[in-house]
Amino acid sequence: MGEPEDDQKTLQSASAARGEQAKAPGIPRLLVIPPLDASHLADAQDLEIARSLVTDLTLTLCRSHFYEVVAPFTASQIKAGTDDRDTVPADYVVRTELVMCHKPLPYSVLTIEVQAGGTGESIYSSEVELRSGTLLSLHYSLCAVLVDQICGQIGTREILKYRRTGAASAYVHYLLAMKRSERSDLTSLLRAQKSLTRSVQLSPDFVPALSQLARTKTLEWLERGSADRSLLSEAMHLAQRANRYDPTDSGSLREIGHSALYLHNLDAALSHYEAAEALAPNHADLLADQADVLTHLSRHEDAEAKISRALSLNPLAPDDYYWIGGAVSFFRGRYREALGRLTAMRSPGLALRLMAACAIMDNNVETATFYRERALERDPSFTVDKWTSLYPEPNSVDTAHYLDALRLAGFATRS
Repeated sequence: MGEPEDDQKTLQSASAARGEQAKAPGIPRLLVIPPLDASHLADAQDLEIARSLVTDLTLTLCRSHFYEVVAPFTASQIKAGTDDRDTVPADYVVRTELVMCHKPLPYSVLTIEVQAGGTGESIYSSEVELRSGTLLSLHYSLCAVLVDQICGQIGTREILKYRRTGAASAYVHYLLAMKRSERSDLTSLLRAQKSLTRSVQLSPDFVPALSQLARTKTLEWLERGSADRSLLSEAMHLAQRANRYDPTDSGSLREIGHSALYLHNLDAALSHYEAAEALAPNHADLLADQADVLTHLSRHEDAEAKISRALSLNPLAPDDYYWIGGAVSFFRGRYREALGRLTAMRSPGLALRLMAACAIMDNNVETATFYRERALERDPSFTVDKWTSLYPEPNSVDTAHYLDALRLAGFATRS
């Protein structure tokens, strides 16, 4: 019969082995250790607030698709001095501790430190003052900020590790694709697709990568301007696959709506955007997408409310917000406002045609000519008839409005 110490080592080894076998390939695992009262002097209410905050922090991380998170029950079993890197395998360990400060009056501070699981290297640290009167009202927003900071530091370290070693996980491939966030041309889109495809190959149920891969397929279709809608069907399939893995993920619902829009199923697009918004009501990207589909449905006042809200939540917005906002203003007859929004784009690309249309409707022939020439340099084969064959036409009056503006701006009707 083995010695108790040997039995304990065997149990620890078995526990570690089970954790490694169950770990999703390529997705970092986090262990969040509940706070200890290091000084044994903290107010009991402060300790409860700290524990509640760390529980919310853990549960928020659990809702993320970017990481695996060791369940709070297991994390709560880890006591001071336990070598958790052996008993509970994790790529990153979030350690929390409650300490007392005495300047000028005593108050409790929750310290948070993120360490690399393999080396113990500290990659992030922060402190939160636990003043009961103010913290309770900020509890959930504070938790969200902490999660963003922790995730940002882990993402940065994963990228640096990839640059040092050349070994990229599913998560790193996803991060590399997301760093190419503008995707303003076909080359950058295809480069992002390559990273996302590799991410999905390494982790087939990685929902964020599936959703973003779907988005790049829809954007590729827009860039190519082809009558072949197979890219849109592929985008729909990827987004639906992501949604099957997690029906509560707003990102996959958003991408189902995005592809449905250009497959001319406007009602399905709107219903999926609304379902996504119900899950993430303050997600600025979703609000912008809703404004887009509402514009196609000729609900221009509703579209303006959505895009205005999106821009208020994301004032330093990406280009597609300004493109959608410009379209909303154009169909409301506010051509100068539309052009003002559109010129905020860093890389207008396909929006150059709309910019020419806005300028001519504002009686600015010189500016319209400038944007038309730039648009044709980018896509020499563009004609008004080509646009008509590709895009949804729910309202003949709005369609005629835009096509007349394109002709007035000097675009050819047919090749």
